[in-house]
Amino acid sequence: MHNPSISAQTVRNRLRDESRFCLIRGDGRICVYGRRNERYTKACTLEWDRFGGGGSVMVWDGVSQHHQTELVVIAGNLNAVRYREDLLLPHVVPFLQAHPDMNLQHENATSHTARSVRDFLQDRNASVLPWLANSLDLNPIEHVCDLLDRRVRARAIPPRNVWELAGALLEEWGNISQQELAKLVQFMKRRCTGVLNAAGGHTRY
Repeated sequence: MHNPSISAQTVRNRLRDESRFCLIRGDGRICVYGRRNERYTKACTLEWDRFGGGGSVMVWDGVSQHHQTELVVIAGNLNAVRYREDLLLPHVVPFLQAHPDMNLQHENATSHTARSVRDFLQDRNASVLPWLANSLDLNPIEHVCDLLDRRVRARAIPPRNVWELAGALLEEWGNISQQELAKLVQFMKRRCTGVLNAAGGHTRY
């Protein structure tokens, strides 16, 4: 669970890291039935990959209350060297320098926590928000990715391969307004409250 003392301003002014989108086969739906007031209990909750199979595209993006970055398609696997050279150096650091009130938020993946990455960010005075590995449901970018995913799925002609998927993601990212992103970021306080009330259990977010 995140430190509840983190200020709302700190939460709003941050960037996020990479997400993976996959081509899906079938409708991908799972139905769960439970009694009243059991909707988010552990017994009625199933963790699963909502994207399915058929090839995937990894992208990097960042959002905050007032800004969004470009969407960057990542080819192949991402290690610490590629994270530093292909994402942090050309995209993250210039963005943080242009917006000095920003904090970088990325998860505890090995490519993010490598000493070379930590030293790189420290040398460039990049402020990094502490983030626990099991706190994804508190991150508004998850809902941004869900919005992007739903827009790609709603296209009249769905992507048939990973190249078309990458193109669709880039196009739909450009169609998401800053107002939509700000609304999702503003729900951060409600998400934190929900997790605290659930004592770290599942919530509607």
